[in-house]
Amino acid sequence: MTTIKCPNCSEQIEISQALQGQIEAQVLAAEHDKHEAAMAKARAEAQELIRQAGATAKQEAASELELTKQRLEGEALAAQKRAAAGQEHLITTLREDAESAKSDSQKLRGQLSEIMTELRAERAAKENAELAAQKKLAAEESKIRETATREADERQRFNMAARDKTIADLQHALDDAQRKAAQGSQQLQGEVLELDLEQQLREEFPFDDITEVKKGQRGADIKQLVRAPHNGAACGTILWETKNGKWQPAWVPKFKGDIREAGANIGVIVSAEIPDDYGDLHHLEANVWVATPKLATRLAAALRMTILQVDAANKMAAGKDAKMEALYQFLVGPEFRHRVEAIIESYTLLQNEMEKEKRTYALKWARQEKAIRSVIDNTIGMYGDLQGITNQALPSIKTLELPDGEEAEE
Repeated sequence: MTTIKCPNCSEQIEISQALQGQIEAQVLAAEHDKHEAAMAKARAEAQELIRQAGATAKQEAASELELTKQRLEGEALAAQKRAAAGQEHLITTLREDAESAKSDSQKLRGQLSEIMTELRAERAAKENAELAAQKKLAAEESKIRETATREADERQRFNMAARDKTIADLQHALDDAQRKAAQGSQQLQGEVLELDLEQQLREEFPFDDITEVKKGQRGADIKQLVRAPHNGAACGTILWETKNGKWQPAWVPKFKGDIREAGANIGVIVSAEIPDDYGDLHHLEANVWVATPKLATRLAAALRMTILQVDAANKMAAGKDAKMEALYQFLVGPEFRHRVEAIIESYTLLQNEMEKEKRTYALKWARQEKAIRSVIDNTIGMYGDLQGITNQALPSIKTLELPDGEEAEE
């Protein structure tokens, strides 16, 4: 139990818990009311103070505004008076300046009139001087023009003469160059023919000694030393002369002298142009033959075989002049010529057969290549169709597509 002390008798009084709560509630309520009353009073006093302060501030602001208005009106009046005085002074100054400018303008008009008079006089004098100068210049220009025309005509005549001489010199030089070029071209073609024949002889007869006669030396162009294939013994000599120009009968006597000087058995003139009645192959006389370049190696094969046969006959019948005479008669007779022609015809036939086989195989290879090309084209076309049908879903085949960075040609 809780006890409280009585304020009158000082006696301790026991109170219950409920009573204690009621008392505390009453006390708290009384204190709350007291606090509320104090707060309401404080608010009222504060509002009153605020109202009084606002009224005082309004009065002070009105007074201050009135003072400021009076001060600004005074300053404006003073500024207006100063502006009026300044404007009056400005008007007076401008009037004085206008009078002075009017006087100066009159003076300037007089001076300008004098200057214009002087200028007119100077201009007239200048125009007269220019007119006189132009007349003098026109006279001098006429003389100069005549002199220049005369000098120009002289220079033109000299230039025309120099140009004509230059053209004549150039034409002469051009004719010389064309003539030298033609000679050089003909000589070059002759050298090409000689080199081609030499190369063919080396390829056809590897056992023989093929010797080129150096330029500047007397004799024919090529010397062929025929050697026996079984032992390499020298059996005889064929002398070759290449010609690329128009056929000339004077070549034959000179070539016969070359054959005698070289000690050759037989000589052949290989000419790009020979008389029509000779054909492509012709036996001129004794041991001299003439042939076109395409039959040179075939004639060489026949003559070489003849030399080998004659050499073998000479070795078998050494010292038998009768047989040698018979052999000589055989060489220069028509039978030998017919045999040589038969050999050449056989050789030509064989070569034609080989060419025919080459053409046949070439045609066969062309057909096969065309068939292969068709297979490849059809394969590529089928691949492209499938790619289009499957919307590029078909796996890529690198060999049927262009490399990166390249575009198909249209």
